[in-house]
Amino acid sequence: MIPKIALLILVIFGVSCNSREEITRQQYVVEGMNLYQTNCANCHQVDGSGLKDLYPPLAKTDLWQRVDMNTLACLLKNGQKDSIRVNGKVFNAYMPGNAKLQALDIAEIITYMREKWSPNKSIFSLDSTRIALKNCP
Repeated sequence: MIPKIALLILVIFGVSCNSREEITRQQYVVEGMNLYQTNCANCHQVDGSGLKDLYPPLAKTDLWQRVDMNTLACLLKNGQKDSIRVNGKVFNAYMPGNAKLQALDIAEIITYMREKWSPNKSIFSLDSTRIALKNCP
């Protein structure tokens, strides 16, 4: 059995080995998961599979190669009335915006979605989100 002090030292050493950016990314992923489940999963499902012909999937899609993260930030905040094509299939359901989401919330949700379903696992920073929201059409 490892003595408590040795375990504490291992934990501190393990945390200190992560960069500040990596720790922030991990925090964003955890918070983003909670926000996604509260604000997005009802339509897009917890596993990102979407809802039949109504709401597009987020997992296993071509969206991550086609949709710019700045555009995604605007969609989360303001919604989308137009149709969207995902994996060759057109979805016409209206996506309501969520004006209650703050820039940090959106940064965390996007970081979580990237972690789960995108080949790009990097953080979508708060600064990037603020700039994206400022420039929404």
